[in-house]
This record gives sequence, C-alpha cells and structure tokens, in this order.
Amino acid sequence: MIFRTLLLTLGLVVSIGSLALPPSAGDTTARFGLATKVDTMYAKWALSSSQRNWVSQFKGPVDSLAGASLSVSDEVLKQRLSVLDKRSPMDLRYTPDVRNAVAMYVVRKKEHMARVMGRGRYYFPIFEAGLDRYNLPLELRALPMIESALNPLATSPAGAKGLWQFMYATGKLQGLEIGSYVDERSDPVKSTDAACRYLKRLYDMFGNWELALAAYNAGPGNVSKAIRASGGKTNYWEIRPYLPRETRMYVPNFIAANYALAYGGLHGIKPDLPPATFFDVDTVNVTATLDLNVAAAEFSVDTTLLKVLNPMYKLHVVPAPRDGKMYPLVLPRAAVASFQECADSAYLATSKARTRPEIPEQTATAANSSSSSSPKRHTVRSGETLSAIARKYGVRVSDIQRWNGLRGTTIQIGQRLIVKK
Repeated sequence: MIFRTLLLTLGLVVSIGSLALPPSAGDTTARFGLATKVDTMYAKWALSSSQRNWVSQFKGPVDSLAGASLSVSDEVLKQRLSVLDKRSPMDLRYTPDVRNAVAMYVVRKKEHMARVMGRGRYYFPIFEAGLDRYNLPLELRALPMIESALNPLATSPAGAKGLWQFMYATGKLQGLEIGSYVDERSDPVKSTDAACRYLKRLYDMFGNWELALAAYNAGPGNVSKAIRASGGKTNYWEIRPYLPRETRMYVPNFIAANYALAYGGLHGIKPDLPPATFFDVDTVNVTATLDLNVAAAEFSVDTTLLKVLNPMYKLHVVPAPRDGKMYPLVLPRAAVASFQECADSAYLATSKARTRPEIPEQTATAANSSSSSSPKRHTVRSGETLSAIARKYGVRVSDIQRWNGLRGTTIQIGQRLIVKK
C-alpha cells in the first residue's frame, strides 16, 4: 500500500499494472515495450534508497498563441527550421503549432525575447559548458528560456525555483543545497550541472529527446501513460494528444526558442545588454562569513551587480566554510585584486555588523533574581499576614504559597516560611 501511494504520487500507477504480470503480460510487454522499460527503470530509481523522495513537479508556462502574424512565409520558416534540424540530433521540425510558437516569441513577445537573449550572453556559456561535459545537445541551452526566462530567482506558483525550475525535493535529490542562507537551485553553475544529469537520465530512459523533454515538463510517469493511451506509439507527435495540456506545447515552444536564438536578428530582435557577461567575471572562495553589502563597499563593486552575480545567497550573506565545503563569490574580474587585498577587512566588518548585542546586566539580573538568589527563612510574628510578609520581601503572595506548599493564606505564629528574595 505504501509503494502504491508513492507510485500514485509519481504518476506510476499504470506501471505497477504492467509489472503485476496479468494473464496477457507477454502481449502487453510486446505492445508497450518502451513504456514498460521506462516504467521499470523509473520505478527502480524512484523507489531506491537514494531517490525515493523524488516527485516530478516540472511545469512549463501556458500561454495563448493566437493573434500573432509572422512577416515571413511558411516556406521560409520551413526552410530555416530545416537548416537547424540538419545541424541537430534533436527533431526541430516545422508544424503549425511550432509556427504559432515562433510567432509568439518573435512578434508578440519580441521585447521579452530581447531581454531573455540579452541575459543569455551571461548564462549560455555556463549552460553550454555543462551540456558539453555530459555530451548533451547544445540546443538544450534554450530549455531555461521557456522554464524561467533566464531569471535565476524565478519561482513558479508550485514552488519550483531557479533557471531550470527545480522543486525543493527534486533539487535536494540532485544534491543541491537548499537552506536558510543558500539555495543552489539559483546557482547557475550548480543547477546547470544538476539539470544536465537529470536530462541525461531522462534520455537514457526514453532514448528520444522529444519524449525526454516532455518528461522534463510532465514527469516520466505521465509520458509512459501517454504512450499506453496512444496504443504503444513512441513518437512524441503521435502521443502528444494524450499528454497533459501544458506539455503539448512544450516541445513546440522549445523549437521556437531555438529558432529565435538563430534567426531573431532577422525579425528585428536586438538583445538587451546584461550588466556583465560570463567572460567579465571570475569566482573566488570565501574563508569566512561575508555580507554582500559589506563586500560591495570594500571591493568597490556596485551592490546590485554583486547580488545579481550571486543569486544563490538568499539573505545576501556568503556563509563561512563548513564540513569541508567552501562557498564561491562571483566578482567582476576587475574586483578580484581588491578582494585579495581587502578580504580580511571585509570579513572583520561583516563579523562586527552581525554581532548580536549582549543583554544589559541589570536586565539579566532582574530576569534571574528569583532563581539565582538563595532562599531565606522568615519566622511568622504576631499580627503578620502573608500580604505583609510578601510586601516586606518584594515578592508575591502566590510565590510564598508556592515555595511553602500552602493552599490558603492562613499562617501560624512561630511558623518558619521559605522566602526567596
């Protein structure tokens, strides 16, 4: 029952049916070979000790594609996409929905695309280095364009964060640190490495990049269910009607994003210049806690730029090394020399700024007086009452009752009472 609940969460209930060996299991395996293979691999991964908390939550944005007209004919568009398709291991074909997506990016969202392509001058070298490291198609650099618009602080309504839109559990599963000070889902380098590993795993499951992209958006379980619903087809365009609504435009949007990168200039898109490019910055490791506001002043760097370059630090504070892990600080190249000269003074200024004030001595004494003072004995005299004794020692009647186990206010002459002053 526990496994079934987990698989329901992961969208894998259908896969359990295929693994339950019904009477026609042989026929089912033959007919749904890829789906069964993927379900088996995915269930094995999801239920392993290291991966069992994983839940797919990738959701792409949904946008209306109507009302945009291109300034080029369909034949020209087909020819341009054909050139891209021949250069890529991915299927970058023309379809009416791809045409609509292209129109959305280069016509309706022209200004938005200019900003995104401008940010790409900083982020694309990071993406390309990661994709090359794992031998993945470089066209995948367009994926964060449709996931986050290349905003490392982007947060979806479901809680996915960062350039590649990782949910909390998924990010933790991929080894990203997510805490009060650091969220590596917003670290361009760390999140890119995690996304490349995940994409490679999806491709190994499906053996097809279009299905892998659909699984990135909807989860492998939903793609397997679409394969079954289509009668065992393994082509994205054939199973597309059976995919979740937001996933049906995911691959067309991806193809359109690649088109915009290649041909945006022919549609009058001029990328906005980012505050820095990848080749204008360098990375250093800090050896003590460092406040970015202090660092900006000490190293003569614009505060806003420093925070843009280091989006992974939620409170704008770089933590000190711990458990052998050092935290990076991204700086403009021109400021690296200042860091080397002024790092110690920046650490000291951060330490002073973050020192918590001590509790005033009189306040501490008053707060602890009742518990730190030694108890005294008071002998009740003729005519004394609990109220009078309490006023004499500056305590409450209820305190005297508690210290002496008294239920009422009646006391006797000569009775010895414990009083804490």
